[in-house]
Amino acid sequence: MIRAIIAASMRFRWIVVATALSLMVAGLTQLYHMPVDVFPEFAPPLVEIQTPSSGLFPEEVEALVTVPLEQAMAGLPRLHVMRSKSVAQLSSIMLEFERDLSLLRTACRLAYE
Repeated sequence: MIRAIIAASMRFRWIVVATALSLMVAGLTQLYHMPVDVFPEFAPPLVEIQTPSSGLFPEEVEALVTVPLEQAMAGLPRLHVMRSKSVAQLSSIMLEFERDLSLLRTACRLAYE
């Protein structure tokens, strides 16, 4: 059985080579169109906004910087969780979006709206 396969492969070697090349080309074209990421992202998309505000106490940072930024960010599409922290001279806001969101595409789309 194996001898017959080897003999047929040797006799029709150009067909074997052409088949191998066509399978390689088909595999390479499928590789470029594959939607699977090699290293999938397990963490949700996060954006952190840190705003320095020199000379302000935490209460002033909260009232003058953090709250207006939170109100502006509250309407972002597909926003899942928003956390903020105000310390002396610094406002920090963490935005967590839905898992299947592409931040780059969303930022580009929002920039043109």
